Amino acid sequence: MTCRTLTVPIQAGRLKLTVRHEDLPVERCLTYATRQNPRRLYLFVSKVLGKHWPVRPSVMRDIHVRLAAKIAALPGPLLVMGMAETATALGRGVAEEAASRAGRDDVVYLQTTRCRLSRPLAFAFDECHSHAPDHAVYLPDPELQPLFRAARSLVLVDDEISTGRTLVELARAYLRFNPRLEQIALASIANWLDADRRRELALLLGRPVGFPALIEGGFQFEPDPDFPAPALPVVGAVADRAHDGIAMDPACTGVLAGRWRSAVASAFPAMVNGGNPSERPLAVIGTGEYAYTPFRLALALEEAGYDVRFQSTTRSPILIGDAIASRREFPDHHGDGIPNYLYNLDADRLPVIIYEHAAMPAAHALPGLLGGLAFAVEESCRAS
Repeated sequence: MTCRTLTVPIQAGRLKLTVRHEDLPVERCLTYATRQNPRRLYLFVSKVLGKHWPVRPSVMRDIHVRLAAKIAALPGPLLVMGMAETATALGRGVAEEAASRAGRDDVVYLQTTRCRLSRPLAFAFDECHSHAPDHAVYLPDPELQPLFRAARSLVLVDDEISTGRTLVELARAYLRFNPRLEQIALASIANWLDADRRRELALLLGRPVGFPALIEGGFQFEPDPDFPAPALPVVGAVADRAHDGIAMDPACTGVLAGRWRSAVASAFPAMVNGGNPSERPLAVIGTGEYAYTPFRLALALEEAGYDVRFQSTTRSPILIGDAIASRREFPDHHGDGIPNYLYNLDADRLPVIIYEHAAMPAAHALPGLLGGLAFAVEESCRAS
């Protein structure tokens, strides 16, 4: 495809994109916004990720399938890791599709998390540009540890890669754990690394590194000198509060991909709108890192004939304007006193909020703020 350039104004300045490759058109996958973060003012807002922008679940699954096809033949055991919080549904979706479509039983999925659990830690690392930099990776349950410790291929999944620095930190941490690892893939919807940076990352990691992506190119950000630097939100977090007993997502401690099951999924369409798809259209909402099961429930609704969009709450503070038409702020669902946000909610849709723990719908502020429905379903999905 012919290389093309795009110039995109945002509140904080101007993004100049050079697009070298597109599996799907950039305009279908990305839009742009301004972060409430002086360390990095621009934001690529994915239209297909299910985070800041509502998306049809089938479109989201197509992204998973497309990326999975690029990594499904890597030698196993294959360890796939998704980055909290933005890429948890994407990472697990890629792992699930790669395992199920290739008929593999050696694909482990594990996501980074900001939850604090009383269980052995494999390693931790920082995302230096982030408003919430600490990531933890916990040891999987004993039955998955042989695959986790013996992976031949490591796939790290994020929505977009601009410098690769955070993913390199994660890969190096895993390499100290498993120095026999043979190859690495840094998978993303959009990859902005040039050839020199890709070679540099491969040298840093000492192994072959692939870069499967749907969009490839480069960008420059020109800040507007007159734009006032925004202050980060004030966070009154509860110090060292453990999340044992409330963080129910099994992906925080590892799952064998390709075996996702939910007793709720088949019955869920009958639980919404009285089982009548012709009633009010729906907005299914995941909560923070807990996004894959909510996405699958949204997909079940779409497959049952409902008009549904999927998105997730987030810690990421983004300014209204550009691609952000609306912003709702509320305390986090884990009770840590951390501001959370929901962007671009369609007011004409009935909100259906999906939580990971049964106590959350009654305790969290979001159901009262939005109205609509709230469910907790993860106990039924633990078999995954």
